[in-house]
Amino acid sequence: MAKRINVFQPTDSSKNTTALPRNCSFNETDWSILAGFWHPVAYAHEVTDKPMPAKLLDVELVIYRTSNGIGVARDICPHRGTRLSGGWVKDDRIVCPMHGLCFDHSGACTKIPSVSDANARIPPRMRLQSLLNEERYGIIWACLSETPSHALPDWPGIGDPNLKNLHIPSGTWAAAASRHVENFNDVAHFPFVHKETFGGYESDPIPNYEVTATDYGLTFDLPYLEEGNRFPDDIEGHERHVTYTYQLTLPFSTIIIIKPDEGPYAQYFADTVCPVSARETRIFQVVTDTSGEPDADFLIKESQMVNNEDKAIVESQRPEDLPLDLKDEIHIPADRMSVEYRRTLARLGLGAPFSS
Repeated sequence: MAKRINVFQPTDSSKNTTALPRNCSFNETDWSILAGFWHPVAYAHEVTDKPMPAKLLDVELVIYRTSNGIGVARDICPHRGTRLSGGWVKDDRIVCPMHGLCFDHSGACTKIPSVSDANARIPPRMRLQSLLNEERYGIIWACLSETPSHALPDWPGIGDPNLKNLHIPSGTWAAAASRHVENFNDVAHFPFVHKETFGGYESDPIPNYEVTATDYGLTFDLPYLEEGNRFPDDIEGHERHVTYTYQLTLPFSTIIIIKPDEGPYAQYFADTVCPVSARETRIFQVVTDTSGEPDADFLIKESQMVNNEDKAIVESQRPEDLPLDLKDEIHIPADRMSVEYRRTLARLGLGAPFSS
């Protein structure tokens, strides 16, 4: 039997009490918790003179630039439900493509062209469903909640105004955000997945390491022997002893501080992801180093190679959703970080059973 669908909205819209988007792919509890966090939705340089569509937690968004900064709102005109991302920006306002209604940076309607009286009162409800947003590290962050539950990531190096940041071209993975993040913080896969980039020797065991809980998430240090020498610090050798310091900001942001053991050079690699839907994730990455002039050609190419090595692996993982019950999979000593990550997500309330 074909699934029945509504062809009209109910006559009493007050009975629609859920905040979930239509066709939401998330458990309602998971969606409500994740909606309280800041998430990346675009690189700042991508937002030009035209409205830009985006999607966060199955919610369609429009991002637009005015002289007052970036505006982020649900991609729907309050008049007749038209997608504003199909419109344009004129006179510092975003314009609906259907009836020409104009909205300013705050989301307030400032003009209705079909109304002849320029002084006519515009109903206060005629405004966009604007989101909290902030530009940091060259990334536009948005929060679906009126009050964010946690702070934005505080990234060392990336946030240093004396260092030059590079933004890795964004990509979308057919995988859950949590699967990507766990993989980004996994260290045992390096010699097997990243043989062509920075992976070490397959025969080398992963050293013991301790994971520490912080006010923002989790952190750990890992000494590692890289096969090859990819650092521009003029120290010779075909392999390098390095220390990786991971700082994970809940739920989906990580920075790795990569420090060769010899010399003062350090590299900062930040990774954050937008949960477009439950199984679609857009990746945002920012990298810099202490050289003062990071090699863009090398670092961007290397980062894209690393991402491509990981992408196919992560997209193939089953189940597609990250198991938060530790009994569902078998763990090895090198999994300390992923085990603590799963425990921490569960403590947030994520992974609750679907309500009947």
